[in-house]
Amino acid sequence: MTTEDLKDYVGIIERMKSLMNSTEFDKVFSLMTSDLPKSKQFLLKMELKRMAQPCDYFIDLRGHVDGEVRPYVFREKTHYMDDKAIQIFENGLKQYGGYTLGVFEEVMNADNNFRVMHKKETAQRVKSVLQSSDSADDSPAPAQNEQSTAKLVTFGHYVNRTEERMNFGIDVDVQVNDSRFVATTSDLSISGCKLKIPKGRTAEPGATVTINFTGLEQEFTLDIPAGVQYTLVDVEQLDKVNYWRLKKLPTEQDQGFSNFLQKFIHGNKRRYKVNLDNTTDAVTTKGYEQFYLPRLNSLPVYLAVNDGAVSPRFALTTDYNKSVWHYFLDEQQRPVLITLLAVKRLKSLLAQAGPERSTILYCFTHAAKGKLYYYSATAEELAAAPQLRDTFFGFGAAKPSWRVFHLNLIKTAAQHANETFSLPGAPVKAEAAPDKAGLTPLVQGVIKNLRYIACLTDISATNAANYQQYRYNPAHLSQLNQFGHRKLPQVPPCEAIPVQYINLRAESRYLYKTTVQLRHNDQLVAGFSRDFSTGGLQIETNEPVRYSKGDIIQLDLVDLQKITTKHQLSQLPYEVMAVSKSHTIMNLRALPTDDGHTAKQFFQQLIQNNRAKLTLAEETPKYPGLSEALRTMYLKALNNFAFYLHRKGIRYELNVIAQGATPNALHTLLMQYSNPGPLDLELLLKNSTANLQFAQQLKTMKRFDPPKSYELYIKAPRNPAAPGAKLESYYDYEFDDAEKKQAFITSALHEATLFAFRLFLSRTGRPDTDYIAREISYISVYAIHRAKTLEEELWSVAGVGDAVDISKELAWRYRCFDQVEDTPRRLQQLSQNSKK
Repeated sequence: MTTEDLKDYVGIIERMKSLMNSTEFDKVFSLMTSDLPKSKQFLLKMELKRMAQPCDYFIDLRGHVDGEVRPYVFREKTHYMDDKAIQIFENGLKQYGGYTLGVFEEVMNADNNFRVMHKKETAQRVKSVLQSSDSADDSPAPAQNEQSTAKLVTFGHYVNRTEERMNFGIDVDVQVNDSRFVATTSDLSISGCKLKIPKGRTAEPGATVTINFTGLEQEFTLDIPAGVQYTLVDVEQLDKVNYWRLKKLPTEQDQGFSNFLQKFIHGNKRRYKVNLDNTTDAVTTKGYEQFYLPRLNSLPVYLAVNDGAVSPRFALTTDYNKSVWHYFLDEQQRPVLITLLAVKRLKSLLAQAGPERSTILYCFTHAAKGKLYYYSATAEELAAAPQLRDTFFGFGAAKPSWRVFHLNLIKTAAQHANETFSLPGAPVKAEAAPDKAGLTPLVQGVIKNLRYIACLTDISATNAANYQQYRYNPAHLSQLNQFGHRKLPQVPPCEAIPVQYINLRAESRYLYKTTVQLRHNDQLVAGFSRDFSTGGLQIETNEPVRYSKGDIIQLDLVDLQKITTKHQLSQLPYEVMAVSKSHTIMNLRALPTDDGHTAKQFFQQLIQNNRAKLTLAEETPKYPGLSEALRTMYLKALNNFAFYLHRKGIRYELNVIAQGATPNALHTLLMQYSNPGPLDLELLLKNSTANLQFAQQLKTMKRFDPPKSYELYIKAPRNPAAPGAKLESYYDYEFDDAEKKQAFITSALHEATLFAFRLFLSRTGRPDTDYIAREISYISVYAIHRAKTLEEELWSVAGVGDAVDISKELAWRYRCFDQVEDTPRRLQQLSQNSKK
């Protein structure tokens, strides 16, 4: 590559490089450089001689250029270049008179090379920033527009290929519908192929296509004069060419040709690139799944149907939704979900139209005579009893136990528990046969009757004050009993099953029981340790304590002090992180001190010297494999809206969103906003939200912090044909105070169609590389650069978000009962108006 100090003389270099081997070189060079200093003339001549040196470098542009790379043979050496690179290469051969360093550098620095493109974009961004700074006069520069188009990931969806496909371009003779023409293969497998078809050649899916592999017949004896018959599966139309996807039809000669292809692909898959698209897509999908599920805010409750009776059987818990699970445990630690998810409510949800069957659920509890009584009502139930609505809201919202939930009901089946993805060449896991998918008979037995998943998402936030403004007559309180949950003498078992991926703790915990003493407010409590790590302990006390999260205690390690004189193990400062409902078990975190926490130093040395003797604290599940089965079932059925923030240097990007089996309301709105074209996230990313709001929030969060919630309002005009009518979005933090926000919401509800969503933003940790290790290893064998790119993409994920529809709750929060409409109906009306 020409150095920077010679860039000004690139015109001379271009003129002279074709004369390097000519007798006129010195004469022409002297004429063109006569006005240059001798030093520059010398440097230019040395640069030209360097570029003219013979070169035997191997050129491989696979994965490095924006173009279709194919084999190119030059002097018995196979290079891999796209059409643009081949043109540059052949022009360079003519100019230099052979393959030289100059030819190699020109090929490697083509405009469509990703490295070159990135360098130009970076230079342009730096230039823009400098220009903005120069013209700002010490005022802050306006935020740059963020990339608003996004990649869509579909959870639980993997494309299986039982065979390896090899990217292999060779001429073939094609016959279809009495027409015959020459085409080129794009990829090839034992049972199918993909053809690159000249423009103008057409056929309908289902047509029979006969192919003669003329390119292969030049090197091999195939003995198939009648050709090989395929059926046309799909046609992909592009600007200049079409691609046909074909599936081979079984014939008498099929076995012999299939054996040839199997040996040919196996023997050449190191020479020609194996098609990795499906495996790459699977790694991407599974990678984003394992970021999302452990940070799930919704509580999925799995409902079993036995002899016509419906009952909750399992709940899939995470650190972020455990509070919902604990909320629905009564004074005996029994779940009350069976009365919450009554058959009448479930039937009402199933009767709803549209892919999303959801409602708003209002709850509170009342304690009396040592018992806890639950009261709950859906929006539809309160709408049917308007005389009690104000009483329910006014009385219930004044209680500390007041909660508002988004309740969503989705269908599932035991067959969805199977992990359906397999690497090419691996045995296929049949979706209809759970025993072949790795599910144990025990797990098959406990999930066989699961038919529905009810997802509960806490959307209470700070809306209790709005509902407390409802005025009611105390004389009507007794009528709220119709919303009370009856006490059942026997409750069918419903178990909490934690989501299991990698151990997300920052350090390993070890089981160890030793005597401890706790001091707090001059009170001394005796207990013992259950497990420890360098950063904390789990303690069980002999009697209940009244500690709360955030309390600072002094801890004495009584017995451990007897084995060390180097460390002082008394009055150690610890912070209470969690306390059990029995008030006897608590998690403690070591508080940092100026001279380092003595216990941390002691435990580090203890672990280092006794690692082989210590027992890791690992939870043994009651049903091994059940957590994996339940999470797979949920992934294949959910209709949540998930989004991801990637950290790119000092900037954050929101350019990946995910959906489940069906899109929810926010997906639909973004699709309508983007139509036609790629998915546009401008409604989410207005005013540089990713960098100015989400990124700043993530920087202050730790991995286990509860999610930060936002409210997003999307205002749609009722008459899209009106001048200036368009979708507008607003975040709750854009309003200076609650009064201005309420004024906007009430106005928008009456004058337009208003959609509202609660967004939950969580900070992520490291990806679970073990979960995708097999796929990454497979990709690395054939394209290590693609494997590295995938790993870099996953490691750059800094935050994950979730969104649920709160449109109906928002209207009721501000007493706009006459403006409440079903979301599916409003989306349908919006779509019809847009078409008009």
